[in-house]
Amino acid sequence: MRKPWIYIVVIAMALSATNANAYSLEAARDSTIGNTQAELDKRGSVECISCHAGAGTYSGVMNTFEISEATMAAALSCMQWELRGICVWLACVGPICTANTTIKVKNHVPDLVIQAYDRGDTEPWTESHDINIVSQGDADSSWVTTIIGWIENFNVGSVGIRGGMSTESDKGKHANLNFKIVDAYGNPSLIAFNLLTESTFGLACAGRTFPFFPYYISNLDSIAWRWDIPEMFYPQSLVPMVTVYDLGTPYNNYGAIYPRHGFMTAQDPLKAAVLAAFRAAHVITRYAEPHLYFTVGQPSTDGYWPYGPLDQNDGDTGEFQMLYPKKDTSCARFPYSGDPSFSRRSGDGNYIWNFWKAYKCCQRQGQKLIYHTG
Repeated sequence: MRKPWIYIVVIAMALSATNANAYSLEAARDSTIGNTQAELDKRGSVECISCHAGAGTYSGVMNTFEISEATMAAALSCMQWELRGICVWLACVGPICTANTTIKVKNHVPDLVIQAYDRGDTEPWTESHDINIVSQGDADSSWVTTIIGWIENFNVGSVGIRGGMSTESDKGKHANLNFKIVDAYGNPSLIAFNLLTESTFGLACAGRTFPFFPYYISNLDSIAWRWDIPEMFYPQSLVPMVTVYDLGTPYNNYGAIYPRHGFMTAQDPLKAAVLAAFRAAHVITRYAEPHLYFTVGQPSTDGYWPYGPLDQNDGDTGEFQMLYPKKDTSCARFPYSGDPSFSRRSGDGNYIWNFWKAYKCCQRQGQKLIYHTG
């Protein structure tokens, strides 16, 4: 049964929404794109997002507005709001100090949009196509084509960057080899989500990832994502049939988590996409992994406590909301059941999920946190 406190949060967010009517998604995107560009410039990108945003030549299976709409529609369910305790702050003005008390709450935040797909030039999220171009992570970028062409010794331009499921040479040989391209971006709905949480007077935790920002693009991580270097030498990768390193259970096994790359042997393309998305999230919620990425791990600070890196056995470290092909209004840990419903299966090989992670927080009302519970 839901805790009654959650309705206080919902009412407060609904009231604050009346002040955000003029805050359109396009204006919000424009206001955050400068920060994204600055971060990309640090990595050596020379193009600009605004140069591509107005082109209007590419259309994926889902756009930013649809992602934001689906995210906010599931917020009540996926937030999983809880009252956890109190925080006591020491507030001093000159020689006079007082103790202020605020409540500690916990809720999930839609940190990321994660997409898994088959071809390097067919990003499911429409606007991510522009972001990949700016990040030099698109299928035609000089970085991607050069590194893959150099290692594989073939002309990438004439073949294209492809994924999907291998074909069988005959009915008696079941290869079932899948490859998925995976990207993860800051969730665009965080703009509206944070705007609303900040107006609840400490009754909900805001997210700290940057909307639209490319935290992981597997094309840029080609050496690790395509050739398992160096994870093919990890002990977790070399020990077969150890379910602690598998996604699922012995009776519902989606495959090995390690090595965390784009290949997997799976008869079910949906299970292959789930495993690929989980592997990418497993990497980017951690620090100092042998991949090219930006971590979404957040250090704990006074009044703000993120949960740890993704663990399939702990929903507070991450849950997934399917956006395409099915729009879920709730979140769940990976993996799905042994036989996922037909509505979850994509006919074009494209999949999109929101990644929700839990945070605990309390409103700061002083210079120093001296005590907290929960």
